[in-house]
Amino acid sequence: MPTEEAALYIEAALQVEVEKRGRTFGDSDELQSHIVKIARLFTEPTAKFGILLCGGVGNGKTSMIYALQNLIRNLEIPLNGNTTFGTWGMRVESAKFIYNQVKVDSQEYRQIQNANMLGIDDLGEEEPTLMNYGNRVTPVIDLISYRYCRMLFTMVTTNLTPAQIRSTYGDRIADRFNEMMLILPYMNPSFRTPQPNASQHQ
Repeated sequence: MPTEEAALYIEAALQVEVEKRGRTFGDSDELQSHIVKIARLFTEPTAKFGILLCGGVGNGKTSMIYALQNLIRNLEIPLNGNTTFGTWGMRVESAKFIYNQVKVDSQEYRQIQNANMLGIDDLGEEEPTLMNYGNRVTPVIDLISYRYCRMLFTMVTTNLTPAQIRSTYGDRIADRFNEMMLILPYMNPSFRTPQPNASQHQ
């Protein structure tokens, strides 16, 4: 699929997701830039195998991850032209859910860890460590490191800035994010706060 066509599909999927959440889709130069860069990731050769959407609350990051999940599932979009994904398409879970699975269901955690495509929503909302059978573990960091080593596609949303990611998760994870992920900062204010004469979206 040409990049321009992929960008149109992504924009349409995002508009559907925004309207499904009862909001009005609002376009911007920043959003169009993000859409084109994501389209290029899926349609042009690249060393990147992930996407990081970072910035303040309520400015469309979660809407984008679910829009891409639905689009990939419905169109069976391959990654870099050589991999077909199954019925899950891109699995999306919150960082808190992944964190809890280490204790609640270790088999489920391993399934998430090995998903062909994984979306992690709200990175930074989880506790960084937990005690599991007397051992201190870092479930989300361990999962990201595992996926980095195996070059598994991973998409992340977070309200943290890149500097905050580095201070929270350390230099090793921050550097791996820089290597593996297309980093897209969301600079616009929250769309959840009504603003005069401004279109809104989640």
